[in-house]
Amino acid sequence: MNDYLSEIDARFPVRNSSEQKESFRSYALSEAAGLGFRRAAREDNEGHVNLVFSDPASARVIFTAHYDTPRRSLLPNLMLVNNRFLYWAYNLGVVLVMLAVSVGAAFGAKALLGLDPERLDARMLMLAVYAAVYFGLFFLVLKGPANTRNRNDNTSGTAAVLELMRTLGERPDTAFILFDDEEKGKQGSKAYAKAHPEIRDNTLIVNLDCVGNGETFVFCASRKAAEHPLFAALQAQIARSGLDARFFPAGRAQMNSDHKSFRRGVGVCACSHKPLVGYYTGRIHTSHDTVAEPETVRRLADALAAFIQQPSE
Repeated sequence: MNDYLSEIDARFPVRNSSEQKESFRSYALSEAAGLGFRRAAREDNEGHVNLVFSDPASARVIFTAHYDTPRRSLLPNLMLVNNRFLYWAYNLGVVLVMLAVSVGAAFGAKALLGLDPERLDARMLMLAVYAAVYFGLFFLVLKGPANTRNRNDNTSGTAAVLELMRTLGERPDTAFILFDDEEKGKQGSKAYAKAHPEIRDNTLIVNLDCVGNGETFVFCASRKAAEHPLFAALQAQIARSGLDARFFPAGRAQMNSDHKSFRRGVGVCACSHKPLVGYYTGRIHTSHDTVAEPETVRRLADALAAFIQQPSE
């Protein structure tokens, strides 16, 4: 049995350009056909090509992940799931460092060129240096070149969805979607939700993002998701599975991924834990995103498959 995590990481490590994405899409659709899925298709939602397997309209649960990969950042996109103070402090610190470097560059130009700050042209030049450095750093932090290491973000989630498809097969109560352009602001899932308001409002969505590196699986559920009739069954099955897992309401945890495009969305990620830090996922959006374990992905997929396969009450 092939290991989807390692196979995708080896064959399609970067899924950023149109050509790279299309190469992966052809692979995923071919894999679905080999697994016996009769309904497997590209769905163009406002220019974002999502991959849809089985029939979401009849499904009680839809498992999702984003298949696109991020740009490389100077600093990791540190996911601090249940520590809002540290999350905002970290991001504020990044901004303050950028500001300090930019101001330093402007005054460095003043000293190097012997500029008179009383002159308008000198002040304009200093402002131009400041702006160029600041926005250059902003680009490198958030919009750098395509990252070449994406084993956890989100090859792991993509692999977990394919593992679920292999285990469950095509069935009327379950569907699977691989979203495009999550890294551009969840555009693929937002466009899909807009096109399918009934699914957006009523279907339980379980979104897998960065699920390959960490000892604890964190489930972050919207209030509407927690009220869904199947949510308690999901919690119970995860507890029976033996996974180290924590469930948080969206008000007490933050996980910025495609589940937020849906009213009944549940986000799932694998996290490490440290005192004073809480649950977190690091390395992502950097060249250090090389750690994700096939066994971690498989254990999660097995537990979620068992949730679907359990007898209805």
